[in-house]
Amino acid sequence: MAAPLYHIAPMTGRPRHRVIARFAAALSLVVMCAGRDAWPVDVWTQPNPGVRHLHRTTPAPAEFHALIIDLNVPGVSIRCTPLRERWKSTSQYARDAHLAAAINGGFWGLFGQGAQGLAAGAGQVWSSDDTELGFFAYGRDGHAWVSRPSDVIEAGRRGITDGVSGRPLIVDRSRISDELASFPRTYTREPRTVVGASQDGRTVILATVDGRRATSHGGTLVEMGELLIELGAYRGINLDGGGSTTMFVSNEGGVVNRPSRGWEREVVNHIGVVAPAPPPVVSGSVQPPPTVTETPRDVVQRALAHRSHRMPDDPDASDGTVRGWFRTRFGRWMVIDRLHLGRHREQVVPALFVMAFAVAALTVWIVVRRVRRRMRSRTAPSREQVAAS
Repeated sequence: MAAPLYHIAPMTGRPRHRVIARFAAALSLVVMCAGRDAWPVDVWTQPNPGVRHLHRTTPAPAEFHALIIDLNVPGVSIRCTPLRERWKSTSQYARDAHLAAAINGGFWGLFGQGAQGLAAGAGQVWSSDDTELGFFAYGRDGHAWVSRPSDVIEAGRRGITDGVSGRPLIVDRSRISDELASFPRTYTREPRTVVGASQDGRTVILATVDGRRATSHGGTLVEMGELLIELGAYRGINLDGGGSTTMFVSNEGGVVNRPSRGWEREVVNHIGVVAPAPPPVVSGSVQPPPTVTETPRDVVQRALAHRSHRMPDDPDASDGTVRGWFRTRFGRWMVIDRLHLGRHREQVVPALFVMAFAVAALTVWIVVRRVRRRMRSRTAPSREQVAAS
């Protein structure tokens, strides 16, 4: 009889259950190590005293940036765009004002190119609050807060010195706002910019997420709300996003995110951070490396659950409207944003609208006139018919 090709030796000297237990522990360790890279990773830095920067990479994939501003630190404050400094790119605004950090701000009108909702800077309120938009504000007392879109507030009575508009409210009393249930683009993945404030008004959170590219598909408003809550926001609101989304950190090289159009867009206003310079590095000292920690899994699981059940995992997914489809595919070729008109946009864009309307009306008039001539020529009697009669 031929010898077997293999032989299973009996277990001797070790109880079977101990071997099985060790094998199971080793297998679970391998699985945990293999899946570790699938979980989001946070990188924390401190570019200035009172300013902490979070760079989060998730498996969506998505890249988030958040700045936690501690207003209790001496020399730290918020500076939004004054009227004379409107219509700049985020980096230009920050450099001109010598700011430690900045993000893009609120919304503006399409035809007149003026700020919508509240806009204030350097103690001057240059656009009033309305019923459509809420706002983020900073007051004379050094406190920051977020107002609901439904609440119309007179800026002078509240002592507002700086502010930008936003919509919808995404965090309300440290919970996801009920406004998101009826907002049409809550669960679409887009580049976004949001801002939040703590309950005592002494901590401000500025956050962005990149989108419309292969390595970052964008974020939902629920994900942005979860991020603000995690970082300590009592209320938070959505700002202008899409091609406008930009975060600037002076001591970390400038623009830290990647704007979806490949270049910075000029926006009507901004939120800036004033902070003291970091202490000088002592010769021979070793700077501590950035702290790397994993994102809390319950936060990630909730965000991923909303993503998987409510929206397609498509980097090119728009908000389902014609405007969203056009913006996703052709936004980066918008000529008006390439011209860098600055404050001249408020004169040039309305003039272009009037010219476009005039050209369209003239074209329609010419076409109608030609059609009528052809119809008359067909119905009019020929010369032979006139001569025969």
